[in-house]
Amino acid sequence: MSGTRGAQGRAFDFVIARGDGPARRRAQVLAGACDPERALADLARAELSDPSALARVLWICEELRALRAPLARRALALLEADQAPDGAFAPPDQGLEARLQRTGELGGILARSPFGRPECLDAAGDFLAGHFTPDLFQDFQWRNIAAYTHFFANALHEAADEVLQWCGRELERGFRAQAFDPLAAARVFVLCDAHGVPGAQLEREELLLGLWTQQSPDGGFGDAADPAERVEATLQGLRALIFLEGRVALDSGAPAR
Repeated sequence: MSGTRGAQGRAFDFVIARGDGPARRRAQVLAGACDPERALADLARAELSDPSALARVLWICEELRALRAPLARRALALLEADQAPDGAFAPPDQGLEARLQRTGELGGILARSPFGRPECLDAAGDFLAGHFTPDLFQDFQWRNIAAYTHFFANALHEAADEVLQWCGRELERGFRAQAFDPLAAARVFVLCDAHGVPGAQLEREELLLGLWTQQSPDGGFGDAADPAERVEATLQGLRALIFLEGRVALDSGAPAR
């Protein structure tokens, strides 16, 4: 569709114009104009013993479809080594909801990688399933929905069907109520690596139309007044557009520096 070509191009141009070097390289990898190794080099000095740095490395490796890279393998090995005895990927002092979110978010990445050990994924799934309750998704709790969907859409677990049905229904309910914008809903599809979510009557074309409408005239996504603060949201918008419609050729973009 020509609309998608324009939307992808505008989002790409926004990041190239307003993002820093690492952000520009991520955009170019998403657009097929840069090798993932160049973008991952920006993360080479990340202190993986820091939980926030570890999570960022894993998110970017997943975003760039670079989960076979040596950096990703090291980060995933550390994630597994730090798994709590109850299966969570976060220590008990963080509180239950935060632990559930982190376990679903990072466990979903582990499940999508070729290196996840079945016993680690089973333990993470048991932790999430053992604490599952529909109340986690009430009042439009997007992060809880996204975390549970990310894990159970990518890992084999006996609770997956029931959990995903709840996730899908609450995702659609939030979208119809305009509690979740099109980008938020599309990001869940991206995390599932699928053009649909069980229980949700949301079509790919509907989300694409929503993304085109949501995108600002300058090509960016997000509500911050400072364009530089909208770069991350725009990268996620670009990723969602490419995922839902397929990558189109982009004619612009300065070399990543």
